[in-house]
Amino acid sequence: MIRPHLGPALYTPATRPDLFSLGTIRYPDLGSLIYCTEDAIREEDVPAALHNLEAALPTLVGQPGPQRFIRVRDVSVLKDILGFDLRGVRGLVLPKVHDGNLGAYMALLSDRPELLVMPTLETREALSEHRMSLLRDLMFQEGWPPQILALRIGGNDLMNALGVRRSPGRTLYEGPLERVISMLIGVFKPYGFALSSPVYEVYDDLATLAREVQQDIEYGLSGKTIIHPVQLETVLAGYRVAEADLAEAHAILEPGAPAVFKMNGRMCEPATHTKWAQDIVLRAEQYGTLPPQSSEALGF
Repeated sequence: MIRPHLGPALYTPATRPDLFSLGTIRYPDLGSLIYCTEDAIREEDVPAALHNLEAALPTLVGQPGPQRFIRVRDVSVLKDILGFDLRGVRGLVLPKVHDGNLGAYMALLSDRPELLVMPTLETREALSEHRMSLLRDLMFQEGWPPQILALRIGGNDLMNALGVRRSPGRTLYEGPLERVISMLIGVFKPYGFALSSPVYEVYDDLATLAREVQQDIEYGLSGKTIIHPVQLETVLAGYRVAEADLAEAHAILEPGAPAVFKMNGRMCEPATHTKWAQDIVLRAEQYGTLPPQSSEALGF
């Protein structure tokens, strides 16, 4: 299965007049940019959004910038978008996916393997472990995983399904979604799927965002949706790797590493820590490392 490198992901309404600059040079450190034709725009603005997007897409071909995706509104909008010049985008974000509707999207994409997809788990079905297990099994039965880049978790829609809204100053893991996220990780991640973290909508509370990013990492989520560019650097800083962790990761991945050894005061066991070590090395390659600690690491 494809290993994603999405980084911070910024959604932008497809009605905006600056789709080219947003998708190229505006934010050099942005991991991915998602042009939205769904919740970010009103129903009556969909035709204008599609017209605007169709005009902008050819200008993106061959241009540097973040990974570019389009969030479709529904199957009908996907049909329209598949007629556009999509050479400048990496794939599509599919909204409100469950086992009862993913097939309709994937049927349209069966002859477009170059377009990777990110289904979004954000309906009440995503609150059910049984329904999510059915979705996972369906993906494998139909042979879709090679085209699935990651699964996105739609935090605000899931909160809406529960009839609640997150309080400022509280992370995802300090409210009702903690159980949901833990369940989704258990259902999908052991089977090779990556999951990305929802947005923190209080964009001027960077301290809580920083804490949430660390919790995302501890839970094994990949990528973070941001609501405003001011959140970008906080997410990037959270993804940087401590030099001690990187040293441990390299030691664990050494072909001749002992079965068990200690380093930096921790037990290292390649049989159980290899996946963690691989993720640490990938994060260091993409986001860099944190400044070295002044204290000296313990030997082994």
